[in-house]
Amino acid sequence: MIEKQTGKFIRILRSDQGREFKKGIFIKYCKEQGIHQQFTTPYTPQQNGVAERKNRTLVECAYNMLKGKNLTNGFWAEAINTTVYLKNRSPTKSLEYKTPFEALFGFKPTVSHLRIFGYKAFAHIRKEIRKKLDSKAIKCTFIGYCSEYKAYKLFDSSTHKVFVSRDVIFHEQVNDGNPIQNNEECHVPLLPKEDSEIGIS
Repeated sequence: MIEKQTGKFIRILRSDQGREFKKGIFIKYCKEQGIHQQFTTPYTPQQNGVAERKNRTLVECAYNMLKGKNLTNGFWAEAINTTVYLKNRSPTKSLEYKTPFEALFGFKPTVSHLRIFGYKAFAHIRKEIRKKLDSKAIKCTFIGYCSEYKAYKLFDSSTHKVFVSRDVIFHEQVNDGNPIQNNEECHVPLLPKEDSEIGIS
């Protein structure tokens, strides 16, 4: 995706000696693409310090997101993906306080659609798929941003299913029940066009 979007190519891939990186099919692919593989010495993660620190940061953020909203570890993948999504849209000193998104694509990302992970939400049920007396909304939990559509990822605890929706009202309250935004529910605008088209995570 990076190569297609930017015209820049991966030249060197440094990793630990995990079997997934040393399988014949992967090694063959790297050779065919002209990618030079570098491996760290066994039990020496400091040789790939930048990546190791980033991994730890992502895991720590995801851990706090899950515990902060009393979500089970079964949502760890969604928490990690949401953390990466937010990190890509946050200024960083290493890029002279630009966001990774801006450094890669040349324009600032839209952030008006961002919401707090784990908050309760109500997804509208379109009239085409409900009967007259059916509920007009599904009570669910916000668990991230969809990379394929301009939509939010939501979890329905009654069916234990994950679905996506763009027409969502968030009930943004802290754990003690005190409202964050003027005692009101917040209607969320549609996700910005550039985020959905690029699909960066």
